[in-house]
Amino acid sequence: MFENLATFAYSNRRRVLFFAVLGTVIAGAFGAGVAKHMSPYGADDPATQSVQATNRFQAATGRQIDPGVVALVSSGDVRSAAARQRVEDVAAELSAQPDVASVQSFYTTHNPATVARDGRSTYVVAYFKALSDKRISDDAQLIESRFSSQPDVKLGGGAIANAQVNTQVGNDLAHAELIAFPFIFLLSLLFFRSVVAALLPPLLGGLAILGTFFLLRVVSTVTDLSVFALNLTTGLGLGLAIDYSLFIVARYREEAARDGFELRALRRTLRTAGRTVVFSSVTVALSVAALTIFPQRFLYSMGIAGAIVALLAATLALTVLPALLAVLGPRVNALSPRRLRHAAER
Repeated sequence: MFENLATFAYSNRRRVLFFAVLGTVIAGAFGAGVAKHMSPYGADDPATQSVQATNRFQAATGRQIDPGVVALVSSGDVRSAAARQRVEDVAAELSAQPDVASVQSFYTTHNPATVARDGRSTYVVAYFKALSDKRISDDAQLIESRFSSQPDVKLGGGAIANAQVNTQVGNDLAHAELIAFPFIFLLSLLFFRSVVAALLPPLLGGLAILGTFFLLRVVSTVTDLSVFALNLTTGLGLGLAIDYSLFIVARYREEAARDGFELRALRRTLRTAGRTVVFSSVTVALSVAALTIFPQRFLYSMGIAGAIVALLAATLALTVLPALLAVLGPRVNALSPRRLRHAAER
């Protein structure tokens, strides 16, 4: 099987790389914003009495049991007409949201606990309808954007916090990748002592992450996935892709040094290192997939994401990477820094 796979990748190397580039473009276009399509944390167990009681409350009232948005309005003395008008304007803007079930303020409840000690601030609470966490998170992002230009209103609440976490996760992933990829390249350069060979591990890691993001986007249309699965995807995807590319590239260079950069070297590479990659990826995928038996969203989401990224990293290492090596041939050793080359010779 592995020799046939090597023969296929070698004989169809340009075709394989063409579809790899096409797939990368599609995955980047549809998978890059996957965080926006995923649900918040999701630590609740649907079988617990507390969750069942919450579901019954929502079914009976048609709204969430906790306020999704808490708006702190600093409009001056709450006894003044101007302050009351400002609070009522904020309440009206919240009530105008289609998915908001009810809005309460000091002027509707007359609860003194909703007023600050200095009497110059009060808060307005909004309860969402009994909708999915993803829908409420999207609504919270919309509300947050509408109040962003109003400095006298500060937003909080569970829905706002979840929306901000989703946004922050996406930003943190981008920052983590910007930091990780240069370090991966430098470490690969020290190991391979060739710029071209050192580019292969981070390249494979990027493909694995983008491909997994795209597949998670597809899965999210069928079931709710926790946004925290993306953190696992990035870390595990980079780690496995780097390991697998190190196995393949290092073994290929050894075989090529003996038999030349021909099909024979690639077939021996996949027959040995390729077998290791398959065994490793299946082991990791099955181990992580065990998390899917748990009902909590953040656990089964990590199981799905981990299994996908492990299998995808191996698939890329056994198809795209051999095709790249076949195209590069002896150029895989090109652009070797003089200092590293001398160190290798010593």
